[in-house]
Amino acid sequence: MVVRAGYGIYYDTSVYQTIALQMAQQAPLSKSLSVQNSPACPLTLANAFTACPSITSDTFAVDPNFRVGYAQNWNLSVQRDLPGSLQLKATYLGIKGTRGVQEFLPNTYPIGAVNPCPSCPAGFAYLASNGNSTREAGQIQLRRRLHSGLTATAMYTFSKSIDDVSALGGQGALLPTQNFSPSTGGAGNGGVQLSLMTSGTGASTPTLAQNWRDLSAERGLSTFDQRHLLNVQFQYTTGMGLRGETLLSGRKGVLFKEWTLLTQITAGSGLPETPIYLAAVPGTGVTGSLRPDYTGAPLYAAPSGLFLNPAAYAAPPAGQWGNAGRDSIIGPAQFAWNASLGRTFRQRGRLNLDFRIDSTNFLNHPTFVGWNSTISSAQFGLPIAANAMRSLQATMRLRF
Repeated sequence: MVVRAGYGIYYDTSVYQTIALQMAQQAPLSKSLSVQNSPACPLTLANAFTACPSITSDTFAVDPNFRVGYAQNWNLSVQRDLPGSLQLKATYLGIKGTRGVQEFLPNTYPIGAVNPCPSCPAGFAYLASNGNSTREAGQIQLRRRLHSGLTATAMYTFSKSIDDVSALGGQGALLPTQNFSPSTGGAGNGGVQLSLMTSGTGASTPTLAQNWRDLSAERGLSTFDQRHLLNVQFQYTTGMGLRGETLLSGRKGVLFKEWTLLTQITAGSGLPETPIYLAAVPGTGVTGSLRPDYTGAPLYAAPSGLFLNPAAYAAPPAGQWGNAGRDSIIGPAQFAWNASLGRTFRQRGRLNLDFRIDSTNFLNHPTFVGWNSTISSAQFGLPIAANAMRSLQATMRLRF
């Protein structure tokens, strides 16, 4: 039996690159404006930068006390050999992220409320480092060492990740990107849309906090949280070992030996998604960061033809933020099966002919990448898209 343990601290210094790129677009190095459309100061393509009182001279700012985040990683594993060339390994993994990146819109207020500070600047994103995250995972791995041409690995992972920002302690940082495009934003409140999104399940997941005065309300499942994950890898080469016909000769041996079959199966539970109330944040024109109210109706008791229940959400009351949690919807389960078959035909001299067939989505099994989680959309509760259909590709290559 072999026991291993480890501990490490890793700093997220790459965050500086994104901050530098964003700040390079702000005054005095550059000129970036956030302009809100209104009946009193309408915007057109011919006159998009009229000197409206709703103009914000900057679109991005950073906390002067911003500090680099770090993640503490620890693990403990126990490994034991079993009969039949098998090896069993159990692992516990823990990650604690500190000073994660949080992004919010200062001086904003709920729809229907009175602006508490009309003279305060708004319409820009603010970056701070007050986020925290935790992830714990248990893994069981059963591996067969290469023997008689056969090797295989099966690994099951049970994990849970919680954070109030998905930028640290997970699968990479969620880096803010700006995408400016004309947007109506809401009834009589259009403007230039500032989009800060990241992809988790194929659906758009907002990284901006809903309420800048209550960042703790952003605490929820991480966008990459996948409770159950099973990975199976299998490889077999013909003509290996006595039972694998290694002594087979003649034409049968030439045709049968040295074919290698590889296959990989991945099955897992769905990834979290955030319910979105698509309306502009007052005073900004930014859409995508607001959440609806949860009514208490069963979310997954969906009507026929839908996967989510539209009655589970409603528009938030006037003057209040929505109480639906971030990443409170679990997306569709994931499944993938890829396979390949290949062989190298060795000729006299230095000539080698490689033949290979690769297949993705071998069973042609449809898997949805995510649900539409925008409650005002007529497609709410329907799949966003499906995975690609089965693909077969044959390749021949002559090497000399």
